Amino acid sequence: NLTGFNQAGSAARTGFEAMGGVGIGGGIKNKLYFYVDGIWGTVQPYTHMAQITDSLRTFTGWGYANQNIGGVDAFGVSQVSAVVAYKPSQYFELFAGRGRHFIGEGYRSMFLGDAAPNYNYAKADVNVWRLRYMVLYAQFDQSSDYPTRFFPTYRKYSTMHYLTVKVNDYWKVGAFESVVWESEDSVINRGIDIHYLNPLIFFRPVEYGIGSSDNSLLGFTSTVQPMPELTLYGQFLLDEFVFGEWLAPIQQRISGDSTLPTGWWGNKQSYQFGIKYHRPFGWKDASMIAEVNIVRPFTYGHSNRAQSYTHMNTPLAHPLGANFIEWVNVWHWQPKRWNLSLVSTYARKGYTNQIAVMGEDILVSNTERDANNREHGNFLLQGRREDVANIRFGAGYTLVSNWNLRAEATIHYRLIRTSGEVNEGFILGFAIRTALWNNHYNL
Repeated sequence: NLTGFNQAGSAARTGFEAMGGVGIGGGIKNKLYFYVDGIWGTVQPYTHMAQITDSLRTFTGWGYANQNIGGVDAFGVSQVSAVVAYKPSQYFELFAGRGRHFIGEGYRSMFLGDAAPNYNYAKADVNVWRLRYMVLYAQFDQSSDYPTRFFPTYRKYSTMHYLTVKVNDYWKVGAFESVVWESEDSVINRGIDIHYLNPLIFFRPVEYGIGSSDNSLLGFTSTVQPMPELTLYGQFLLDEFVFGEWLAPIQQRISGDSTLPTGWWGNKQSYQFGIKYHRPFGWKDASMIAEVNIVRPFTYGHSNRAQSYTHMNTPLAHPLGANFIEWVNVWHWQPKRWNLSLVSTYARKGYTNQIAVMGEDILVSNTERDANNREHGNFLLQGRREDVANIRFGAGYTLVSNWNLRAEATIHYRLIRTSGEVNEGFILGFAIRTALWNNHYNL
């Protein structure tokens, strides 16, 4: 990939992206398959991507970044992907390798997204009758003492279960659970905890049984397809849930008792609602996604920051972390060799201020809420608010279909607005590239 861009506006700069790689793969009788590739390069990114990389020491989607490559304000990135797959029957398949996964129907995921770098994993897929079941075992990296110190890093592990049931030809439901635990602490070296290797367990009873306080998540999905071209989807994730605390605002309104405490910090949930439409309004070779994502403060975080739902300082679910609302709209049109796209996102997020931690950074411990470790008075979008809008139009022409190699031009408008300041700019880009990964520029 060779890309150059010019950014005009309040944060003017020029930059480039130069990537190269090599891959090889093969298979035996549709039973055994392998693939491995390596990609490396240098990136002088947009201003906002450079700020993210400076603050996290990680280039989104790639991993830890080396700074000031070649004496310029650029980052060196590299990535290895590998997989070995074995399919003993039409119902069962095993995988092992290094890569990443995406769970969901939408542009984002509340369960497991593709913004984090590659990780080591083992996976099993079962597809029987109307049931599909996935078990994923993964190894992640955690910075030693974020944000004051990034290295050395420590290992942590996760087990995830995802079950979907096709109720009928129009409706599909699913359930998701995940647990994250640190490899070692000041008392014990746990490594891979055998209690979580059982592919058919629920994690909460196991947590209580072994006396741990690991980071468990539980989620549910629903997908409705009223016609072949139209899909309605949603995800709901619970990080913590106490029914009485969740119901407190309703009880306060009904009773009129203003002294009833509401806004418990542990009301940690996330929501997604979306629609996908292929051939909208009869438009051939076109598709559309419209989506809303909502994540409450402190969701995905943990009292032990080493067990946050992150990898290499990057959220494993939605890349914005927590305490935000996001609207997404994506249009694609692919007539023959052309590829036209329009991606727009608008996010409103609450940030930590001088008074207290507001729960937007899931790498920060939940116990650092403020000096008094406040229990109540928390709400969605609390803190210093910031609005970010992205509108990105791309036009590409496929030069080599087998490689998905295309010549592409893009124009990207970005706006950042706070209570006292507005920054905006246009980014023009030209590239010869393959469309093999998501650059995550709409953050």
